[in-house]
Amino acid sequence: MASIQTPAGYPKFVDQEIVSRHLCKVCLNVARNSMQTSCGHRVCEPCVPSIFQDKPHPVECPARENDCDKLFPSDITPDPSGRKEVRNLKVYCNNQSYGCKEQCRWADLEKHLPLCPFTPVPCPNSQHGCSVMLPAKTMGSHDSDCEYHLQNCRHCGRPVPKKLEKEHYQNECMEIPLDCPFGCGVKGLKRRALEVHQDACPNKPEECSFKEIGCKFMGTKGEMAKHLQESTSSHLEQVTIYSRKMEIKKMELEHKVQQLMEEQRTLKSETERIGLLAQKLQTENRESKLKMVEVVQRVVHLERKVELCATRDRVDQLDQDIRSNTVGLTQVQSQLVAQNRIMEELKTTVEQRRPGGASEDTTELRRKVTAQETSLTAINVQMGELDLRFQILETTSYDGILLWKIRDYQRRKAEAVAGRTLSLYSQPFFTHRYGYKMCARVYLNGDGMGKGTHLSLFFVVMKGEFDNLLPWPFKQKVTLQLLDQDSGQTNLTDSFMPDVNSSSFRKPTTDMNVASGCPLFVAHSVLENPKYVKDDAMILKIIVDTNNLRHP
Repeated sequence: MASIQTPAGYPKFVDQEIVSRHLCKVCLNVARNSMQTSCGHRVCEPCVPSIFQDKPHPVECPARENDCDKLFPSDITPDPSGRKEVRNLKVYCNNQSYGCKEQCRWADLEKHLPLCPFTPVPCPNSQHGCSVMLPAKTMGSHDSDCEYHLQNCRHCGRPVPKKLEKEHYQNECMEIPLDCPFGCGVKGLKRRALEVHQDACPNKPEECSFKEIGCKFMGTKGEMAKHLQESTSSHLEQVTIYSRKMEIKKMELEHKVQQLMEEQRTLKSETERIGLLAQKLQTENRESKLKMVEVVQRVVHLERKVELCATRDRVDQLDQDIRSNTVGLTQVQSQLVAQNRIMEELKTTVEQRRPGGASEDTTELRRKVTAQETSLTAINVQMGELDLRFQILETTSYDGILLWKIRDYQRRKAEAVAGRTLSLYSQPFFTHRYGYKMCARVYLNGDGMGKGTHLSLFFVVMKGEFDNLLPWPFKQKVTLQLLDQDSGQTNLTDSFMPDVNSSSFRKPTTDMNVASGCPLFVAHSVLENPKYVKDDAMILKIIVDTNNLRHP
């Protein structure tokens, strides 16, 4: 069986096989104040909160065995028998490594330790550097042999550790007898007296006063006087050499200063040049950004021109509707002709009977005439409705593309500037015969940020008959265009993807949602150009991407 690790605060157990039955399933140490789970596993009382901390109840048993229960706090209860068994576990004395052979119950260990003769104590010389810990019964023999044991210096009487005795004699003891190191013959001076003697010792070596220019001679005062007298020419030569060296060094320093000044001027010039270059690069960077924006706009325009190549796949259906409504209009017109003929006949009859006819006949005829006039008025209203429906069907698109021609541009813009008609709505168009219903809204004098300077163009989702069958929110890409009526090469285009979180693209609850689009679609200075406004009319185009769009 593997040995159980003894953590801090725990004794060493005698029978580890028995101990293994009392291990906490959380900290894996012997369970203190043992608690037991409903599935029979033991844990320490201090470990219980960690089992449930930041976890939804019930939790897994910390033992994580196949037969474990899911635990609530009430499923962990005190374990009296386990606590009794743990208290009775046999343990070794904590001082086993110092020679104690005692084995006792864990519960009795605290009583034994204060009386154990093997309890370690620090060496009496610990304050001088000894780190040895030994039982008190053996500390006496160690103390006498300890290298930090204090003994009095035989010269000054000061207590010094054995280990530091040599250092004390060499550097600290002020009473130790010493000989003059200069060989003058004086011996046995104490350290303090020797220091005074050395300053006045005739044999104290001195350095030559020409040391700074290269003379390395050292000697006593007498030797120094003789040296100065005999070495005059040598000293003059050394002075000359030293002076030349100083002149050369001075020249080198002057040259170095000139170099530094030249480098400073060069650096200043280079800094100015770099500053000018940085300004030039900033200017070029701004120009490059403007050119990049222009290139990106051209690329976007080209991409949108490619998207305009989609064909209308509902033209045939529209033609069929127009023909159907034309037949209905022809039938109404035939009814109107017949009613007119009856009216003429009634009027003729009235004229023929007026000279001598009976009053009751006249009244009856007038009643019939009134009825016919009422019928005629209803037919005229029906004809007006059919004519309006016919006009709408003529211009309605079912392929997601709106082509909107706005006539009388100058008059309509003047009305917008005057505040009489701020915006115009286009006819509705659809992504499919049963698809999304949409329209466009234009502010000729601008709206919001574009007011007074731009034409603002917006896209509107309208309430349709088949909205309950369509996916919401509306997610199709929308492209807005102002068409070039000259060459068709410079159409102005912008596009956007709907914001699915915006109320503008949710399922309409009223006739139409809030418009969304481009308040700065095109500046008036660009718009009012013969290729965009021709014969006082402009043409706007709205394209809704119908790819991957499933209809009912």
